[in-house]
Amino acid sequence: MQHRLVPAVSTLAISLLVAGLTGCDSTTTRNATDPGTPPFTSATGAAGASPGGASVAQQASAPTPTPGAPVPDSLHLLSPGRAGRLRLGMREERLKEVVPANLLRATTYQDQGKTLPAYEMRDAQRPEAPPTVLHLIGDSSAGFRLRRIRIYDPQYRTAEGIGVGSPFGAARQNLGLTKVRDTPAGFAAVSGEVQMAWLIDPKSLPAKHPAEISSAEVPPAARITGVLLYQ
Repeated sequence: MQHRLVPAVSTLAISLLVAGLTGCDSTTTRNATDPGTPPFTSATGAAGASPGGASVAQQASAPTPTPGAPVPDSLHLLSPGRAGRLRLGMREERLKEVVPANLLRATTYQDQGKTLPAYEMRDAQRPEAPPTVLHLIGDSSAGFRLRRIRIYDPQYRTAEGIGVGSPFGAARQNLGLTKVRDTPAGFAAVSGEVQMAWLIDPKSLPAKHPAEISSAEVPPAARITGVLLYQ
């Protein structure tokens, strides 16, 4: 009986050994075809993160466009301190490199009794659109830099689609409201969070002096007639 069991056990052991080696060869071959991917990467990567995981929580959510609002292209996108390729604080020399000379018209503005340089900028895509006004600050010795941007062109909008023509309520809801005040450009609602001010159509305001109007008195349906970017 013992003589007959030895070959059977040996045969079984050899079969198991061969199967184990075959499995190892198969795994080695699979990894060799994709050497840059360690085993189990697909199961533990970002795609496999749970909805409540830390990696998901750290991802910033993109701005949600206002339903029905136009979406701006990169040349007309408004963001804190920026309007397309323009950036608050940029030097006049850089401004002239970014904007073709034929689209700029030199002008001036008044600030606390001083006359300072400014430009009216036309849009190459829509020359008939209202010009964007660029206020500079500085002096001739140290040079000038871009201080404020006044926008009246409806093409310029935030990522949420808010710009000239939008209802004030949409700007308040999406971009916040710090205060309302009367400015040289007109009655404005200021959002300190994004450093933008929204000029409100005076026809939609209460019949009283602008200095006496509170933010609660501005109708949500009041139309935005201009956007001011400031520092």
